Amino acid sequence: MEENIEKLKFPIGKYKAILDFNFSRTVKDIKTLESFSQKLKNNVSGLDKTDLKKTYRDGGMSIAQIIHHYCDTHTYAFIRTKHTLLEDNPSVKMYNVSDFLTTTESNVLDINDSLNVIDGIHAKWVTLLKTLSEDEFKKTYYHSARNKNILLHEHVGMYAWHTKHHLVHIDMAKKSIKKEGKRNN
Repeated sequence: MEENIEKLKFPIGKYKAILDFNFSRTVKDIKTLESFSQKLKNNVSGLDKTDLKKTYRDGGMSIAQIIHHYCDTHTYAFIRTKHTLLEDNPSVKMYNVSDFLTTTESNVLDINDSLNVIDGIHAKWVTLLKTLSEDEFKKTYYHSARNKNILLHEHVGMYAWHTKHHLVHIDMAKKSIKKEGKRNN
């Protein structure tokens, strides 16, 4: 049972940090971030309010909550990137994802509002990342929950993984919509 829950939580596997810098891998991660917003919009196109309430597992986030979660976390990731570039190993403030999902806008806001923010944040973030040198990708921030320094290139890789991770969750939730005979896509 525990193994099944882990497979539902991490259908593409848990993120594995790659600490050795490889510029071509980082460029690939940046391209993943660059194409993400459009992939997300395509993935949720045509879903109605009932569909957006579907979850990928019992106790998991709904499709709408995943979109609002992306908005929160990727906005925060962009800000972490800027702090990392402008400060010497800044300590980043942590937040509880579950708590963030309890705020009103995460449960009533139209997903298009979060999709618009994701569009803007990713445009800014990718534009910034494309200007960085190898040395800048080796800068770090302190992650208090993990009690370790995170390399900026690792951070970019983690969020490239994060985009794929929850897109699969959305696909899993959409399968339950198909099972109900409501959708063919």
